[in-house]
This record gives sequence, C-alpha cells and structure tokens, in this order.
Amino acid sequence: MVASIVSVRMPSSLVQKLKELAKENHFLDVSEEVRSITKSKVMEYKLKLSETAPAKEEKPEKKADFKTENMVKEELIKRLREMIKELEHE
Repeated sequence: MVASIVSVRMPSSLVQKLKELAKENHFLDVSEEVRSITKSKVMEYKLKLSETAPAKEEKPEKKADFKTENMVKEELIKRLREMIKELEHE
C-alpha cells in the first residue's frame, strides 16, 4: 500500500465534528476517523450497487441479446403502426 498525503479544505464546524467523532471512536487523530468513514461508506455503496446491478456474468449475455432486443422492438413498432393505420381507417 502506498502512503499519500492529501490536503483537504473543510469548514471549521466539520473539522470540529470529526475531532469529536475521532475521540468517541478512540482514534488518535482526524485522519483515522476520515479513513474509517470513507471505508464504511465505500462498503455501503458497493453493497447498494451489488443489489441493484446485475451480476457480472449477466452483462455479456445482455450484449449478446442486443440484436434480439432490437428485433423485438422493431417488430413491436411495426405492429403498433399497423394498429394505428387500422384505427385511422375505421
């Protein structure tokens, strides 16, 4: 793991809140609290994505079905146009 130093500007109220949270969570400084929050949020977002997104195995199938989906859509459009013409002639 490569260590990097990042400088971030924050409102003083946010820094104060982070200091309080760091103390409550027994961290030595604000950076550990920020890492903890970031890590938990990343995990939370990954879980949400895995629930909403299809599995990786399904994605190639979707690409393969692209032509089939287009053919179905074209057929549907064709039938709808025919129905519209029939309704116009009545």
